[in-house]
This record gives sequence, C-alpha cells and structure tokens, in this order.
Amino acid sequence: MDFLLSSNVLIDFPLKDALEIFAQKKVDGVEIWVEHLWKERSSLEDLRGFMDSMGLKRTLHAPTRDVNITSSNPGIKAESVRQTLEALEIAYRLGIEVVTVHPGHMSSSKDSPEDFFEEQTQALFRIGKKAKELGIKVGVEVMERKPGELVIAPEDLNALLDIVNLDSLGTTFDIAHAATHYKGSIEPAQLNVSIVDYMKRLKKIYNVHVSNSSLEKVHLPLSRGAYDFLPVLKELSQFYRGTVSIEGFVPGDGMRVLEENMNVIHRWKEALSNL
Repeated sequence: MDFLLSSNVLIDFPLKDALEIFAQKKVDGVEIWVEHLWKERSSLEDLRGFMDSMGLKRTLHAPTRDVNITSSNPGIKAESVRQTLEALEIAYRLGIEVVTVHPGHMSSSKDSPEDFFEEQTQALFRIGKKAKELGIKVGVEVMERKPGELVIAPEDLNALLDIVNLDSLGTTFDIAHAATHYKGSIEPAQLNVSIVDYMKRLKKIYNVHVSNSSLEKVHLPLSRGAYDFLPVLKELSQFYRGTVSIEGFVPGDGMRVLEENMNVIHRWKEALSNL
C-alpha cells in the first residue's frame, strides 16, 4: 500500500518546492490540492515532467474552499461545478488517474436535505461523465458528521452512485470522517471496529484519506491525535490496491509534521508487510 502526503502538509511552500522535499524524504507520492496548485507559477506540463522525473505517484483533490455544487445560489452552484470540471482537466494534464471531489452541502440551516438530492445527482452525473471522457476516476468524499453536510454515511453516497451509475464515479473513504460517527459514543477500543463496519458498507472505494483526530478536532497530524487507525488499514489492505493520502497539517510547522508523519508511515508499512 502506497502512502501519499497531502500537499497541504507543506502548504507554506510553493508547490514545486514541496514536491521536491517530498521526493527527498522518499515519500511515495502526493495528493495535490488544487488551491495549492493555483499558487504555483510552473506550467502543468512542467509540473508533470517534474513529478515523473522524481517518480512521485499522485492524486488530486478538487477545490473545496467556497465551493458548493448544490448551492441554492445558482451562480455559486454553476461556478462550483465549473471549477470541479476544470480540476478533472488539470488531473488529466498532470497524468493523474484519481480525483477526490466534495459533495454538495446545504446552503442554510433551514434547508431540508431532501431538497438537494436531485441537484446533487445532476451535478455528480456531469462530473462522472466528464471523468469518463478523460479516462479518470472520481472519488466522491463521504464527509464528517456535522450540520449542513448532505453525504455523511455510506448509504447517502451509495444511493447517489446507484442513480448516476457510472464506473468513473466512486467513493473517497476518509477514516477521520468516519470516526466522527462514533467518537464520544463508544469506547476507544471499539472505534476501529466500528469504522471497519462503516468501510465495508461503502461502494467502489477509489481513494482513501487518513489523519489522526481527537474528540474536539477531525484532522490532525498522525502523531498528534488520540487514535491509531492501523487496524482499519489492515482490513482495508485485504481488498484495496489504491493509494492512501495522509491529511492533517499545521501551517508554519510543515517540516516537523512531515517528519512525524513519515515515522508513523514507516511503522504502518512494516506492520502491513507482515500480514
């Protein structure tokens, strides 16, 4: 199993510098966040050649900031879908085969989730159709449990995938998001068991995210939270052959977080190789 680092881990560095540091540290690869890429002055062709020369595996995370593909504001919705489709084009030009996309969310606390199902389906069909044309796969991320989110459980996304019915569209499984369903309600020793059950209810896992977390926070560096999700990764390795992207970053402390994450990754790899 290959472990990629989110480019956000080194968000304080220009993207090309971050890629070079990852290669020097012998990271398997990188999940590039589009917002990080937009700050980079190098051309996409230059970046692709640069990553090819260093042997970095790569995935892409579509834009998330101020983006909502189901916004009740028509202009924001249209622009959000446009930027997501643009991200697929960027992935194609960078030689990336898997892109993570956030589903839409409610625009107001007074909204009803049912009102957005058709909008969500239509947007995801457009995204999946574009991905199919480009020969890439999209993992729609199942989000954390919090107010306003529309896709927070396996069944929420499964229903959408069944309707869209495109092989290009699948799931991004975020282990820290899954944990939000159970933290504080079960014993810590039972948490991984519950997450594995959650994982087995997902369809077509095309990408995986992992970070540590605490009762208060969702995404933390691997060594700075309250949990160890290695048992989940052991179960995942029985059927999943894709990459796992490490999230959780601390602005201004990227190099130390990188070193800490690499220590955990080495431990995880050793444990997984003994299965």
